[in-house]
Amino acid sequence: MRPNHQEFADGVKLAAIAAVSAVLTATVVIGAGRTLAPRTEAAAAEPPVLTRVGFRQD
Repeated sequence: MRPNHQEFADGVKLAAIAAVSAVLTATVVIGAGRTLAPRTEAAAAEPPVLTRVGFRQD
């Protein structure tokens, strides 16, 4: 390959490695979060508390 093409190929390889690393990291973090802080059925059944807000225009 020409040098420019080699640089492009290296960039694509690095981008692929970064994408795979990001997916693996997210999987590990989500899995750890679910393991360390499991949700109970009662907490899952309760709807979230919402606060009504209004915007005032001057």
